[in-house]
Amino acid sequence: MEEISKDLKNFICANIIDAEVNINDEDALKEIGVDSFSIIEIVLFIERKFGVLIPDELLVPETFYSIRSIAEVVEKIKLN
Repeated sequence: MEEISKDLKNFICANIIDAEVNINDEDALKEIGVDSFSIIEIVLFIERKFGVLIPDELLVPETFYSIRSIAEVVEKIKLN
């Protein structure tokens, strides 16, 4: 799961938030400027990078609360 978190953080830092913003895995993404359009970008990144589809029932705010919460969902999907 650490590798997933690292890849997600790198993607978010490079493509979504300002380079000046420093984040960790537990930070609330909404509070650092990640909006609904950004969530779509993250979902597409996950599909391309990890080869998994996030089921509709997991496309909820709780899944995308933080880098850690997203990584946990991706890890569970990959294990199934």
